[in-house]
Amino acid sequence: MKKKIFLGAYINHINAQNINCRSIATHLDKNKYSVKTLLLGNKSIEDLKEVSYINVSQSVFRLSNTFAFLRGVLWADICYFPKHHSTPKIALIFAKIFNKKIFTTIEGNMCDRSIKSMIDSFNGIDNMVSYFRFIPNIFGITKHLCSRSNCGVRIEKNPLYLGVEQSLFNNSNLKYKLNNIVFVGSIVERKRVHEILELAENFDNIIFNIIGDGDLRISFENIASENVVFHGTLTHDELSTLFKDMDLNILLSKSEGFPKVILEAAASGIPSIVYCDYGASEWIATNKNGFVVTSFNDVTNKINQIINNPNLLQNNSEGALDLAKKFDWKNLIRNWEYEIDNLR
Repeated sequence: MKKKIFLGAYINHINAQNINCRSIATHLDKNKYSVKTLLLGNKSIEDLKEVSYINVSQSVFRLSNTFAFLRGVLWADICYFPKHHSTPKIALIFAKIFNKKIFTTIEGNMCDRSIKSMIDSFNGIDNMVSYFRFIPNIFGITKHLCSRSNCGVRIEKNPLYLGVEQSLFNNSNLKYKLNNIVFVGSIVERKRVHEILELAENFDNIIFNIIGDGDLRISFENIASENVVFHGTLTHDELSTLFKDMDLNILLSKSEGFPKVILEAAASGIPSIVYCDYGASEWIATNKNGFVVTSFNDVTNKINQIINNPNLLQNNSEGALDLAKKFDWKNLIRNWEYEIDNLR
């Protein structure tokens, strides 16, 4: 008999958890699992094979969302709840009462108080611990998070990695010369976009492409040098098209989980420069499939090395493609199926 899995996310809306649930729904073995998930509002979605949906109304969201989650819980054998603030607590209580297996993933360091942490979003550690005590299977998405993000919440020792749809970004286009650097993310203080603007001033013959929006966008547009292009928010298709002309991805925030954009860029043969603060060396091997650095000076030096040694870019471009293949959902889903079959 097939195991019935309810994925608590709105797979017709763009958001990291929603996108991941859509991939999970797509790749789970339909000979072993029946899959049900959520649709929010009237936004259409092309049908996924052998996946059913529960509709959530936007006009009466709280009521409709609660009933949708309860329907999903009562139908399912196993529930995956990745969206911790739109998952009604009563759904967790029902799941426990009816002996459903539940699991979730933690995608950032919930204990990091240097930024707005999960503790803050729950209005205190007691509220956060109270919520997660209903979920017996909690996975960090990296080893770094498994060991450092607990704060009274029990996290499994082994990570449950998130993946990438390599086929959506795979341009099979190796990078040979550094002409375009790209940043994808929110233009907010935590992402340290000001450092990217400083790099642009130092490397005026390289185009720096800023993709995304946020509170600081207008002020940064006013002070950015002429070789900085602000693209705004792009769809996945638009991002994939733009990536064809990009040579290096740069992400200079110091508090992350496992940024999806690193894998999306890698799927297009684009290596990334990132800081070491959140354990990126777990998946990036410096000078093989990307670059993990410790300081802004290291970033500057690494860009100079790439400019002066084109083979360094080409070799890491090849390594980035291998990285994306390793984390392709088509391959990664087997790890998920193993954990699903062994939940407490």
